[in-house]
Amino acid sequence: MKLAIIGCGEVGRLFARAASAHFEVVLCDSYPAPAARELAAELELPLHEAAGEWLGTVDRVWSCVTGDVAATVADQVSAHLRAGAMFVDMSTATPADKLSSAGNLRGRGVDYADAVIMGAIGLTGLGTALLVSGDAAAVAVKDFAAIGAPARALDGGRPGDAAALKLLRTVLTKGLEALGVECLVAAEKQGVRDELYRVLADIDTQGLTSFLNAVVRTHLLHAERRSHEVERAVAQLDQAHLPSSVLAGSYGLFARTVASLAQNPPGPGTADSIDSAVTWLLSVSDTDAAVTV
Repeated sequence: MKLAIIGCGEVGRLFARAASAHFEVVLCDSYPAPAARELAAELELPLHEAAGEWLGTVDRVWSCVTGDVAATVADQVSAHLRAGAMFVDMSTATPADKLSSAGNLRGRGVDYADAVIMGAIGLTGLGTALLVSGDAAAVAVKDFAAIGAPARALDGGRPGDAAALKLLRTVLTKGLEALGVECLVAAEKQGVRDELYRVLADIDTQGLTSFLNAVVRTHLLHAERRSHEVERAVAQLDQAHLPSSVLAGSYGLFARTVASLAQNPPGPGTADSIDSAVTWLLSVSDTDAAVTV
């Protein structure tokens, strides 16, 4: 099988090295960095700098470009692929862009899979989990398995569904990253960072998913009290001359919940389960959006 890897950044190079032991690999990068050229020379792989007729001989394309150019790259590549080839978009493009790219490629007889990396390859390398959706997901999963990359097909998933889950994960992980920066820097300045780790031990014991469900469920019961706690935490950071961006923004969410609780209180037992709690929060979020518009 002949595989073209488009984009030779960290992700592309990682998968190119692993795939070269199993497939005939061709590389492509519009502005290849020295590391890309070195890899191509080391593995004796062709390195192109633009899409072209050479793509007509490949069976698979793994697009490892950034999300902002993914749709453009898919369109450029599609003009040269033969019918029956398969395009796997491994970028973090928007779900809408991936769905659009899938439609364009299918119109040319090219199969499409939306694949996203669920983790940090800088930490876990080829062992980082992949989630794949789209009509060609099952085939893509087999190809990834052949090089030792763990991948799972999303049952019934359309192109863009894997990307949507990736970006929802980003809401949490990048939000935590930003809060982590604010929190640890402030703890260091106040000389209590070691003790802070100790008081976070209950979250380690409980596990992130259980903790997340617990705080969202009980948000309905304690939003007002917690909003005051957030105010005091923001004040503490201000006093340390470390003004908060993320935590200060969190106060707005608590304030909206407090207002919703007063205007549209949930029924008895709503906070007893995560399903009913999220349903109520969604209902008031829709109301808030309608009012804002």
